[in-house]
This record gives sequence, structure tokens and C-alpha cells, in this order.
Amino acid sequence: MAKFITAFQQQFIKQYPIDFNATQAYIRAGGTATHPKAAASKLLAKPLVKEAIEKYVQEQLGPLEKDLLGNVRFWIEIRDNKDARPADRLKASEMLAKYRSMFIEKKEITADVAVKIVDDIK
Repeated sequence: MAKFITAFQQQFIKQYPIDFNATQAYIRAGGTATHPKAAASKLLAKPLVKEAIEKYVQEQLGPLEKDLLGNVRFWIEIRDNKDARPADRLKASEMLAKYRSMFIEKKEITADVAVKIVDDIK
């Protein structure tokens, strides 16, 4: 078993906390395996990599971000739990989509504004 982290694994460690999607982190880190999902799963199963991800998250993030990432992990667990109620899985998917800015929300803003028209044509 390797006792050090490779440059590629270091990139994976930095990419994984973005969305906690191992396959996408593997691809963003520059992975070239034919089956990135399987390769990412093997990489994430390595204790050294897993510990390094936890350490990286703790070092890089403040309290607010840690709470946010805790929520994201919770939503992912619920979304992926086949035994959870469909309504709970749907809500977790919705929360993840909102977190990732997948929805466009229209906001109406009203304000009282004075308009001054200047006729400076000679």
C-alpha cells in the first residue's frame, strides 16, 4: 500500500469537495481511465486519500462552509438512499440543484425612481 499521495491524487482531493461527486472530481483532476466511475470509486476507497480529503476540507473551510458541506453531504445521502421516501429524495435533489444554481429564479424589484429629462439639443 502506498504511503504517499501522488500529484494526481492531490488534484482529486482538491476537486472532490466541490460537489462530492467522485466521478466528476476524477475527470476534473485529469483522470484518463476508460471507466472513470470505477476508477474514482477505487481512488475514494483508499484510506490515505479519504483522510487527506477530510483534512483538506477542515483546513480550507471556515465554520459556515463546514455547515454548508455538512448539508450537502446529508442531501446526497438522502438522494442516494433507495430506502428513503420518494418525497424526501426529491426534496434532497431539489436542495442540491439549488445549491448548484441549476434553477433560474426570477425576482421582481420595484423602486421609486425620479427621472429627469434634459433637453440639450440646440
